[in-house]
Amino acid sequence: MKNILTSLSLSKILNSIKKFELEPILNDERGLFFEVLNKTEITHIIVTTFTKNAVRGNQFRKNMDQYFFLTSGKLQVILVDPVNPDDRHEIEMIQGSMVFIPKGYAFVTKAIEESILLELSPQHFDPNNPDINKFEIKI
Repeated sequence: MKNILTSLSLSKILNSIKKFELEPILNDERGLFFEVLNKTEITHIIVTTFTKNAVRGNQFRKNMDQYFFLTSGKLQVILVDPVNPDDRHEIEMIQGSMVFIPKGYAFVTKAIEESILLELSPQHFDPNNPDINKFEIKI
């Protein structure tokens, strides 16, 4: 996917898991330049680092959609609908991959190699009511 995601395309995907392979808009001797989102309100941003084989997640959010953009490394992401555990998606992310996780889907991430993940959400994160619901997913 060469272009960034816009609010028009977001309206089509907000209820399903999607994976995007974003191509850098600039690639030279200095490195890569990715434009991840445009015309999309984001109110919560987290940077998560992973050591090789680290596992994070095993949770879902009832009130937050999430975007995972992998800035470096390689991750395995497994997503499961807690209401319908047969609805399982296994996704491998490489640098430049982005996955949209709609609210209600549980996820677990495992680092295949050292990685840095940018997590974004259009919904506000309240640290006093973090909306983190544990759900164990077998890797």
